[in-house]
Amino acid sequence: MILLEHHKQAKREIIARFTQLADVADQVGMVTLARDIRTTRIPKLEAERFHLVVLGEFNHGKSTFVNALLGLDVLPTGITPTTASINHVVHAPNPTARVVLTSGESKFLDPTALKEWVTVAGGHASEVAYVELGYPSDLLINNVVLVDTPGVNDLNEQRAEVTYGYVPRADAVVFLLDAGQALKDSEREFLRSRVLESAKDRLIFVLGKMDLLNADERTAVVDYVKQGLLGITAEPVLFALSAKDWAKSKDPASGMPELMAYLERFLARDRAQVILDNAAADAARTSAYLESNLGVRMRSYGLDLEQLQIRINSVREQLDTSKRKLDDLHVRIAADASSIKNQIDLDLEAFAKSFVQALPHQIDAVDANDVKAYLPVFIEDKFKEWAELEGAKLASMLEHLAEEVIQITNENVEAAAATLAERLGPGDTAIDITVDSFKYDVGIYAVGALGTTVMLFVNALAGGLLTLAAPILAIVLKSKISGDIRVQAKEKMPAAILGAAEAMKPHFDKAIDDFGKRLSEFVSNAGNTLYKGINEILERTLAERREAGNQVESMKTVTTGQIEAIRAASSALRQLREGIWIVEEPTDN
Repeated sequence: MILLEHHKQAKREIIARFTQLADVADQVGMVTLARDIRTTRIPKLEAERFHLVVLGEFNHGKSTFVNALLGLDVLPTGITPTTASINHVVHAPNPTARVVLTSGESKFLDPTALKEWVTVAGGHASEVAYVELGYPSDLLINNVVLVDTPGVNDLNEQRAEVTYGYVPRADAVVFLLDAGQALKDSEREFLRSRVLESAKDRLIFVLGKMDLLNADERTAVVDYVKQGLLGITAEPVLFALSAKDWAKSKDPASGMPELMAYLERFLARDRAQVILDNAAADAARTSAYLESNLGVRMRSYGLDLEQLQIRINSVREQLDTSKRKLDDLHVRIAADASSIKNQIDLDLEAFAKSFVQALPHQIDAVDANDVKAYLPVFIEDKFKEWAELEGAKLASMLEHLAEEVIQITNENVEAAAATLAERLGPGDTAIDITVDSFKYDVGIYAVGALGTTVMLFVNALAGGLLTLAAPILAIVLKSKISGDIRVQAKEKMPAAILGAAEAMKPHFDKAIDDFGKRLSEFVSNAGNTLYKGINEILERTLAERREAGNQVESMKTVTTGQIEAIRAASSALRQLREGIWIVEEPTDN
């Protein structure tokens, strides 16, 4: 990437501001933040790496799309939520693979062994921070890193957390939609969430699996998606395509060439500004976070040790109260989940009994050959139809539960943050205590995600119902006499239907239990993060005051200087961001 002169100057200034922030973080004991700035944020900007992140719900063909984009079968594909880790794909002359573990250790892999590390079934996903793959793809030239992520509606917290945690650092986001179920409510909710707020100007929408539709359906779906996206972002960039057709035959009508041409222009024209703007925005957020911590420190200097201890105790009392209320939510979640299971079980029992009563009339009303040909399919379709309707009802009940739990959780977080601001917040510094916002976004997104989980279950049910209906199938295939087919079908049908209904119960119960478990984990993480995060500020502040006693003037002077430096840095970063997008006319050499 060739930078214009004012971009080079902007890069130097952002690195200088990051270095300044890291120095201040070190001075006030925020060692983790200082290390992150020096080992992650500054090197990323120095290397001018451009992170192109691919997002989408699982089972939308994300890995297939990435493979088509790269022109190689880089990632494993499948019909289940296979991708269980963040996968970085970078340019390399020959295929390479390296796994970076959560422990910090890294291992080089044979690319053929990749499936063991990046998929759910591989068994190693829980150990992996990310996998780095090297491939000779033209798209990746000039430090482009293509990032494949786990599905955003995968409620497994670990996989969802890395997805949500990575989006704010993306330089551009390709959001993959499925033409077969385009722009669902869960996707709309995700796109409206504050996680993507900063990425809206860098969103590229891809409507995949267009090969599943006929010409009229394609037109209707594209129009529907365009209208839906206009309600989310002012000027959506949308490409409708079939990655499968492109991968199979390089079909020019697949839609892939148009997307690849757009990406090529985007990377050639805007990547410098995007990288610099993202880095400056990241530095500004870091600056605000540091200023909040320094604000608490400054307020403590105006109190004697006894007053400071009293106020800190007051904050801790609120923390304890909030944490107890959050702990109580576990009982509420378990009770409501049990009630929902009972309701679904009653609905299923009522449906099965009603079906048993109604089916003899259906058998008598049709020709015996139709009974032989269509009865098993008819039973299966009725069960699927009921399961889809009941799945929507189940999703609504769990959505209501999740909304209430998330509201109570956020109320307790806000109460603790408000107490901190009231007791230790200076009047001229906003205290903005955030409690691991990515986890909150995971919780909020979980509200809209269950519908897909239920639909996957319903689709998987078909094979099971065919097995359960086997007694009827065997009877009608062997029967020779019309009357015998009808009689035997009516005799055997009730047991098959009731058996199918009984087999469905554990599937619904498991979906509810899993959702309740994940919701409960969300509450636990929120409470623990809340308690730990604020306590760190209090402990650090109190320890410094105990060491200094009432001799705080020198500390005030130092902290005042740090706050002024950070505010100056924030102002400079705002001005710098405005100048990044100024277009310089090229000069003749």
